[in-house]
Amino acid sequence: MMFNTQLFESQSLLLDPYDPEKDASIEAGFTRRWDYAWGCQLSSEPHPLASVQVKKKREEQLKRASESRDSVLFAIRLRDEGRLIGVLEFPWVSWSNRTTWMKVLIGDESHKGRYLAEAAKMGLRYAFEELDMALVASSTGEFQPQVLHTLLDIGMRVYVRQRQMVYYHTRYWDRLIVGMLQMDWKTNFSEE
Repeated sequence: MMFNTQLFESQSLLLDPYDPEKDASIEAGFTRRWDYAWGCQLSSEPHPLASVQVKKKREEQLKRASESRDSVLFAIRLRDEGRLIGVLEFPWVSWSNRTTWMKVLIGDESHKGRYLAEAAKMGLRYAFEELDMALVASSTGEFQPQVLHTLLDIGMRVYVRQRQMVYYHTRYWDRLIVGMLQMDWKTNFSEE
């Protein structure tokens, strides 16, 4: 099998190992945005994190990933500058079921519009072509229309709708679980 594309490089982005020493302080600034904090902390109330908290969280994640091999964490960097703009995370990988959860978190709102689709495709390529997953799922909601439309535009489908699950800006919103099957990836994107 010939690979026509780089796994860790795209036109504008690089997937790099996350460096808690350098990257945590930058990522802590990203958590001041509610939607980044929400994506970063799905199991707790979203709130800004200090660089020490981000560093501790990411160090624990990297340790767990190296010991149990059931999660993956990448820094998303601009290819030209090498500057951190976000995180690509697979917080759990179920090897026996060939499923994984993917989080693509872009820190700056202006970068999200330009690079979210590119970063999400890199994540899907890694999950399907390197990890050989059968299903990749992710979470968003109607309160993040740009993220939702981007994920749907790249071929993900809504699998679950949790009604009024997220409170944001004085109202309740639906949380959506979106996903893509490996066969859909192969049909639509494997030659990119």
